[in-house]
Amino acid sequence: MIGSVSSAAAASLAGVAMAQAGRPMLVFVGDQTSEACRIWRTQWEPLLLASAAYKKLDYRVINPARSSLLAKQQSWPADLRWLLDTFLMSQVGVQEGFEVPRFFLVQNRQVTMSTSGNNAWREVMWPTILDVTGTSP
Repeated sequence: MIGSVSSAAAASLAGVAMAQAGRPMLVFVGDQTSEACRIWRTQWEPLLLASAAYKKLDYRVINPARSSLLAKQQSWPADLRWLLDTFLMSQVGVQEGFEVPRFFLVQNRQVTMSTSGNNAWREVMWPTILDVTGTSP
């Protein structure tokens, strides 16, 4: 289901998340060997970083050398390991594992959306970020 939106992931992750309150946080999860991640990092990430929305977000990147490291605690910063644990225990995490690129949107200490793939970024996550931040492309 690469590129699909998983409302089940958002529902199963909500309530257990402990992100910083206040500004929305976007977490990009990828790996350095993934072609889809390379495309996102070269085409979409520069647009995000240049946007007005970026100035209103906390943006975090988890990008280990290879995909086998995505589920390892040591690949994640200490303050985001709760997100790894929560995702791995969720229905989507158990069924799909890390399809990359994966994006988590965290608001008010809850994961409000989780998507994977460049299509889901373009069609769902990016418009949601624009809405949440009250900005336009």
